[in-house]
Amino acid sequence: MAAPKILNRILDSATNTAIVVTDFDGKIIVFNQGAANLFGYTAEEAKDGYLPELTFSEDDQKAHLFEDIAERVRSEGWAEERLFRQHKDGHLFPALSTITCLKDSKGRPEGIVEITQDMPNIFRLEKELKSSKNFMENILGSSIDAIVTTDTKGYITYANRAFRELIGLRGHQIVGKHISDYYKDGIDQAHRIMDKLKQFGRIRDYEFDIKVGERIITIRTSDTLLYDDYGEIVGTMGVFQDITAKKKLSEKLSATQAELFQAVKMRALGDLVAGVAHEINNPLMASDTFLHLLESETDDSPELKRRVVLLKECNKRIQKIVQKLRDFSRHSEFKFTAMDLNDAVLSVMEITRQQLLNQAIELELKLGENLPRVLGDKNQIEQVLLNLISNARDAMKETSQKVLTIQTDFNQRGQQVELRVTDTGTGMTAEEIEQIFNPFFTTKDSDRGIGLGLSISYRIVEAHQGKIEVKSRLNKGTTFVVGLPVYLGGGGRESANHEPEESNAS
Repeated sequence: MAAPKILNRILDSATNTAIVVTDFDGKIIVFNQGAANLFGYTAEEAKDGYLPELTFSEDDQKAHLFEDIAERVRSEGWAEERLFRQHKDGHLFPALSTITCLKDSKGRPEGIVEITQDMPNIFRLEKELKSSKNFMENILGSSIDAIVTTDTKGYITYANRAFRELIGLRGHQIVGKHISDYYKDGIDQAHRIMDKLKQFGRIRDYEFDIKVGERIITIRTSDTLLYDDYGEIVGTMGVFQDITAKKKLSEKLSATQAELFQAVKMRALGDLVAGVAHEINNPLMASDTFLHLLESETDDSPELKRRVVLLKECNKRIQKIVQKLRDFSRHSEFKFTAMDLNDAVLSVMEITRQQLLNQAIELELKLGENLPRVLGDKNQIEQVLLNLISNARDAMKETSQKVLTIQTDFNQRGQQVELRVTDTGTGMTAEEIEQIFNPFFTTKDSDRGIGLGLSISYRIVEAHQGKIEVKSRLNKGTTFVVGLPVYLGGGGRESANHEPEESNAS
């Protein structure tokens, strides 16, 4: 069978595929049965006609689209086009055309071969795909959570608007960068996350820090691996939530709960202590009475008299303890006035300065100038300072360097006047710090205190709507900080004698 006949039979047998041969001007040379079926023209009708006039839309003809395609085929050898083609009856339909350059025996371009198929669903699918892509991008872009994707090596491939706002950069400044550039711990953090993803496939509610300029932000992330159609890992996706403010609020809430628990415990123990003090005081008074009678009857027995005196001294010690218990438990009447905290400090110094010198304790006094006044009971505040100085003095008893620093200043942020008492003593452990304000807890020997000084100080500061805190490191010393609210003037408690108000502050 001759080659031309075989070629003609091949062309005619392709009834579902249009095969058209034209010159570079578009004049039709070959128009097979598939082309006739697709475009609606018979081979005779199409012969010597021009392909763009018969099969291109009016708009594409005006745009000289065929000429552009022919030029590309001449220079590049082929082209692929997806466009709407026109049927003989005038309707347009989507089609896919592969166009190659036809060359003569010497390799010179002499025409075009176009193979075209009707693709009734391809444009619809592309439109739906594009619409779906836009829809997903709108969802991701509208998310309040920061969303970022990376390739398998950790380089960012997509970042939504929330992520860009979190980092403070535009999209083109983020895409292409390594995700670890934004992690506080850098590549080590990226490796830890990837190891977890490879082990579990996804991670939920994982917290770590990222860096944004000079700021450190705590985020909570849920990450997952991304796969292609063959199940191969192609990247990762992470959803970030900035929890910096939430974490600070949670820490503040925990601290407030601890303070509230401490305050409730102090009040409950106060009631208990008041009852114990009352029960001790009654038999103590009877004991004192009998000892007084016995003392008058022991003039002839020095040994017996010495024992009675010793018992009376024991009773006095018990009375002092009972008095401390009462001071701790009772709601004393406070006399609140607008006072200068420096005045209270100087008053206490008149009492304690010589004692400190006698014990080789160096005193550093740093009083802030022009401090705002606070609303307080001067005597009670002096009692707090005396207790703190006494504790500091005992803490430095065994240390070689004995320095006591008393400082006052204004905390503008907290609107408080602060009193700081710092020693160079033995310090405390974390366990001791947690219990330091509990009644009867003490780090001292039994002959140097019963553990009520700081409990009483706590109650006094609480009654002033203030706070008392402690910072200490073992063998590094201790600092107590008493914060008292600034007096804003007006009515209220100034110069009024009454019981301290109940408060949730501590």
